[in-house]
Amino acid sequence: MAVLRHAGCLVLGVLVAVAAVGVHRSVPPWGLLLAVATTWAVPWRLLLSRWPSTAASYVVGWLGLFVLVVVGRPEGDYALAGDLAGYALMVAGFVLVVVGIVGLAGSSRTRP
Repeated sequence: MAVLRHAGCLVLGVLVAVAAVGVHRSVPPWGLLLAVATTWAVPWRLLLSRWPSTAASYVVGWLGLFVLVVVGRPEGDYALAGDLAGYALMVAGFVLVVVGIVGLAGSSRTRP
């Protein structure tokens, strides 16, 4: 059951990353605010759950897709622009690294 839980959180991370990249430039500043809020709200909720290590699975999924987006496309252009909205979304991704570490550390403590 734990494998399914982690796989589901991994897929959720990928889906949230796709949505965040898709809306971060739409309707400024609401698209970016929605992208960052969703990016952080999901792992925050997972950290508070009975299984905080699932937050790390979410982070791996989110960052995995995000790295593919940042690397660029074969045509030479990027899905993430080098403007304020793009950099803000990158910072949100860097913060997720800390969340993933906290999730892994939180899995070692006992829960009631």
